[in-house]
Amino acid sequence: MMLPSNDSPTGTPDGRTQSGYPSPYPQAPWKLHGHALLSAWRVPLADLPQQAPGDARVVTLGCHAICTTVWTAYEPGGTLAYNELLFATAVRHAGLLAPACTVGPIWVDDEAAAEGGRKLWGIPKRIGDFEPLPALGGPGEPAALAQASLVAEGRPAASVQFRPGLRVALPLRFAVWTVQDGPAGLIRTRCTLRGTLRFGTAHWRMAEAGPLGFLARRQPVASAWLERMSVSFGV
Repeated sequence: MMLPSNDSPTGTPDGRTQSGYPSPYPQAPWKLHGHALLSAWRVPLADLPQQAPGDARVVTLGCHAICTTVWTAYEPGGTLAYNELLFATAVRHAGLLAPACTVGPIWVDDEAAAEGGRKLWGIPKRIGDFEPLPALGGPGEPAALAQASLVAEGRPAASVQFRPGLRVALPLRFAVWTVQDGPAGLIRTRCTLRGTLRFGTAHWRMAEAGPLGFLARRQPVASAWLERMSVSFGV
């Protein structure tokens, strides 16, 4: 099966929008910078918000899926600057040896980021209102508490508190694929990221009646902070 090209132009070629791009969003690849909080979860298969797309298969541990939440603050200096919260499920797909995931639900606070994610890569980005995730102090500074929250469709959806643990920073270089449904079949997109990883403790609160309610009575198995982060999406 042919896969849609991840970096083919899909924007509107006539005129510029308020975002300053020839189309409503920048074309691939996106090069982004900032910091992020990552948490790993074990979620019962029956509680997943969506199935793996197409012929992809969910990565399981017993009767649980391996999932992650990523709360990111993309800062000025990259392709775009915006806040993002996503839930992703680890998947396998034929021909991919690197780790892969299917993303959704996901929210951002920038229209260009939302439309670009949907049109270029099939990632179902929606608009939310964020209390942004602040930057932490450096590894040699006193432990700080980072807090953030999301309001989706006018209602509180999620909040998180993170406290770094040991003042040990580990370099990270990583590549992952997203596998999403698209209008002409599956869309597979490669993402690379690098940064410095610091482990710690995250306490999440999800609204039980909200879009992440399936996580409401759970806490992650591990959490880490990624600082000095550089991401290339659609490479």
